[in-house]
Amino acid sequence: MHITFIQPSVGRKADGSPYPSSWVMEPLSIAMLSALTPPEHRRTFCDERLEPVPYDQHTDLVCISVETYTARRSYQIAARYRERGVKVVLGGFHPTLVPDEAEAHADAIVVGEAEGCWTTLLDDMAAGRPKPRYMSDERPRLAGLVADRSIFGEHRYGRVSLVETSRGCGFACEFCSISAFFERSCTERPVEEVIEEIKTLKGVIFFVDDNIGVDPARLRALCEALIPLRRKWIGQVSIHVARDPELLALMQRSGCEGVLVGFESLDPDTLRSMGKSVNAGARDYAHAIGAFRRHGMAIYATFVFGYDNESEETFRRALAFAEEHRFFFAAFNHLVPFPGTPLYRRLKDEGRLLLDPWWLSPDAGFGQVVYQPSSMSPGELTRLCERYRHRFYRSSSIARRALDWRANANSPTKLALFLGYNLWSDRQITLRQDLPFGIAT
Repeated sequence: MHITFIQPSVGRKADGSPYPSSWVMEPLSIAMLSALTPPEHRRTFCDERLEPVPYDQHTDLVCISVETYTARRSYQIAARYRERGVKVVLGGFHPTLVPDEAEAHADAIVVGEAEGCWTTLLDDMAAGRPKPRYMSDERPRLAGLVADRSIFGEHRYGRVSLVETSRGCGFACEFCSISAFFERSCTERPVEEVIEEIKTLKGVIFFVDDNIGVDPARLRALCEALIPLRRKWIGQVSIHVARDPELLALMQRSGCEGVLVGFESLDPDTLRSMGKSVNAGARDYAHAIGAFRRHGMAIYATFVFGYDNESEETFRRALAFAEEHRFFFAAFNHLVPFPGTPLYRRLKDEGRLLLDPWWLSPDAGFGQVVYQPSSMSPGELTRLCERYRHRFYRSSSIARRALDWRANANSPTKLALFLGYNLWSDRQITLRQDLPFGIAT
């Protein structure tokens, strides 16, 4: 068969604005599917974020990786191909969390991880007898799995190489679709295989693990194996890693340049409400931040707004905190009720969802609040998030944060990256805000 893999865009603004380049990174899930595909099948790839979908080119099967933000656009693409008689498979986070919805837009869907059922699906497709739904009997072992980046062809995704060393997270934040998808379980690749993959890659390594520090012993083993490679890397960790100075020193020696940390809130009651137990137990954010910075690690901090009893003062405190601690990046996000999460179920039960399903609504767009907050209007919460994002990336804030010689500017190269990415980020906020889901038809 000729198989076409497609990475869909979220949508397009009517004014013809360029697609946010901050979202255009290697679609690692596509590379993993390509690696699982037997060599007798011809494979091509389209990244709609960079190019038009080639509807007129011959193909036998179209496979689309679907996230909730891209669901409406994915269904539009699927419909165009199915009208031509081309079979379509949908997989990824969104079809797993709402399989009945996704099944109505495809000839087959993959629920959960594809490793245990992908070749069976392809055999059934080639024989002309596909089943509507495929899923693995158990979590797959990740040993022996290496992404096939050759599928990307001439597409260029910058100087950052994405690497997966594990999947899943053991925590249970109520807004997190990752926890819902993996059911709070975590699987790991052998460290030696991760190292061999990194040897073939260029640039900074971004470990895409949902929480690379969930198993400190394994993180130690990974860092020790990374030291001889002398490679720079960044990754997502939970704040409890900062309690272990020996581990932080090892991360620094292994090339860790920065960490993404979900602070989410400065209020202990809000942290308890969202189920962020690892942060509620950390108590002293300032101590943890100081520990990261002493080891030369820049911090990308995320905050979530929209819980009960919050006001603009909540935003002011978060901005002051982010600037005081000179974060490299910071995200000021509102709650998003992703399907399948405890948050979605709670807001639905409380009658607070304004659009349901919001991800399919032509009236919704990225950055817009789709539920009724308890202490302000949806529009006010939307505007506050956008306003404080811009304030964090204004020139005076960038200048103050650039003076962090321990983390943000501990080398000329890192200072240049800090200045370039921070100035660029303000423009990206504008491009992302109100980006519609799908394309108007």
